[in-house]
Amino acid sequence: MLKLCLLLCCAWHLALANVARPYASNYTTDILRLSKAAAMKAYLGDGEQRPCNNFYKFACGNWPRLHPAKLNSRKTNYLEELQELFVLKSAYMLQHATRSVDTSADRTLKSFYSTCLEQANNTREALKTLMEVTDFRGGWPEIRVPSWYNYEYDWLQLIAKLKRQLGVDILIGLDVVLDYKEENQHRLKLGAPQLPLGQRRHYLDAAHHDARERYEQRIVEKLTRYFPEQSAQWRSELAAQVLSIEQQLARGLPHNAALPMEQTTRTRTAAELKNAYGSYIDITRYLHYIYNDTLIIDIYETPEDYLYNLVDVIKSTPKLQLANYTMWRVLDTLDEARVPWTMQQGHWCVQLVRKYFPLQLESLFQRNYNNMQMVNELQSTWADIKRVFREDLQASTELHWLTLDTRQRAINKLESMDLQMRNHDDAELIRELHGLHLRRDQFYWNLVQVLQWRTERHLRKLLTEPKATDKLYKLPHYELSSNKIHIPITFMQARFFWDAAYPTALKYGTLGVLLARQMLHGFDDVGRRHDAHGYRNNMWDLSSETSYARRTQCFHEQYAVFVEHQHKPVRDKDLMRRIVADNGALNIAYRAYVKWLKNSAESASLYQRESLPILEHNHNQLFYLAYAQLYCSDYPEQLEVFEELPEQLRVNTALSNAQSFANAFDCSRGDKLNARFKCVVF
Repeated sequence: MLKLCLLLCCAWHLALANVARPYASNYTTDILRLSKAAAMKAYLGDGEQRPCNNFYKFACGNWPRLHPAKLNSRKTNYLEELQELFVLKSAYMLQHATRSVDTSADRTLKSFYSTCLEQANNTREALKTLMEVTDFRGGWPEIRVPSWYNYEYDWLQLIAKLKRQLGVDILIGLDVVLDYKEENQHRLKLGAPQLPLGQRRHYLDAAHHDARERYEQRIVEKLTRYFPEQSAQWRSELAAQVLSIEQQLARGLPHNAALPMEQTTRTRTAAELKNAYGSYIDITRYLHYIYNDTLIIDIYETPEDYLYNLVDVIKSTPKLQLANYTMWRVLDTLDEARVPWTMQQGHWCVQLVRKYFPLQLESLFQRNYNNMQMVNELQSTWADIKRVFREDLQASTELHWLTLDTRQRAINKLESMDLQMRNHDDAELIRELHGLHLRRDQFYWNLVQVLQWRTERHLRKLLTEPKATDKLYKLPHYELSSNKIHIPITFMQARFFWDAAYPTALKYGTLGVLLARQMLHGFDDVGRRHDAHGYRNNMWDLSSETSYARRTQCFHEQYAVFVEHQHKPVRDKDLMRRIVADNGALNIAYRAYVKWLKNSAESASLYQRESLPILEHNHNQLFYLAYAQLYCSDYPEQLEVFEELPEQLRVNTALSNAQSFANAFDCSRGDKLNARFKCVVF
């Protein structure tokens, strides 16, 4: 194992070696192949797990030991390593000024990053900024009766001002969201803020009592850091007040947190909201403070009972406690910029830059690490995937369950579908930062300026049409409205999925599968209801829909046993879409690889290149190994619910439906991953 870990470290350093030199290319093929083989072998299990019984454990058995989720209490997975590479490269990029080519936007990002490195953990600076921003009459934390104007305290005006300044939701949640009926416009959403513990049950159920005690203790610890001169009693009382108010607020949250927004929302005007809640929560006045105008629009109120409950909270809570809670939420918001003990400071500061300036950072990254070879390989792989599916649609055997007319409409949609590479208008990105002025040595002052700038931009979205760039994805993503597969800039990093030195099997087992999955989302139960131009227009006739439903029923029965995993419930809202895409993409990507092999000159040297040193797997087995390792993951022990089908179930069940996998690993008829009745849609 020690030898294996050393090989993995070698592979990791080789992958990062071009961070400082984006265009470096002086690596021999042998070294690259060895490093890739070492990385793949490091994740393999201990050898006791047979591939035909649990291929996920066979391929990813050592992942939890190398990347344990318990270190940071978050899920770890292989695809997130791509984001880690992005962070490492960005950290180097942000630390090195290139004045001859840096734009004003680049300099803003680098200035924010440098002050973060210098002062992110400066408690005194954070507290000083807090007092300046809030300008709270009488000061805080000790509010003395002579200097604090209880009767003049206007909680609504203060939380509206803090929303504008910091984007923080206190007592009332305000957001600009996509209209869930008409996705080409924005809507104002008003109601519950995001509470730190999350759902109603976390605040009110006896089963979560220990978690609430830990939360209260964390508040005390944070107050101790900022106010060491205050008494322990004061800190304990304030922490108890915070928890008590949030418990009261949580009573207005829905009992079933899994309900979609449509089922917990009603539409009202600002005037109707004012009539409903009167002077206790004057929504018209609150919105006027936010937008400096009277809004005559329909507003989403969600959840429906929250503001009614908030009226009771305002009535029953002394103003002093409301003031304390408001100030605590501001302090907690600024403290979120503090570097967590689980992260390196440089990595954390990159995450903050990415959080507040995502498009500007992408643009800077693209200009520094542009990789045309990766773009070309994506386009080439996409053409192969597309060709295989087109041939299936044109043939009368592979997709015979679709009627001829439906197949023709699907072909038309497939022809219009293409990859959309992420690009940015640098001039527009520079204009977006106009008026944002940062100081060289005051991180928290800069943070406040950035929060205000970001909040103002977000609130203005209410009056604009949604843009595709509003959504950022880490992996390729199919967009219904445009019939395009959007490729993030972070996805196009050299030598992560594939390189010219690697076996082509790895390319189809990774890039091919990921592209095929997104392609099939254009033809699943949701995608088929949009035509080649992205308009709502059902492409399938009744006969094809009936056949689709009958075939997916096989998956329903096959996956029905997965209502829980490791004694924890699985609540995957898009389960069937994911299942259809997983199974179909694996099938299509493998056949694209087989076609590539067939069209290439068959020779001993070709098959030798389709293997890797220190791995005793042939080309077909390497394809499936690359596929499975895409999903290597580890979950924290405290996880209560799987929001998506866990990777082990996704990989193993898709493979059990693939006869080519059974052939590649000589699986017998009785093996678990050689299903007797194989479910197939695409």
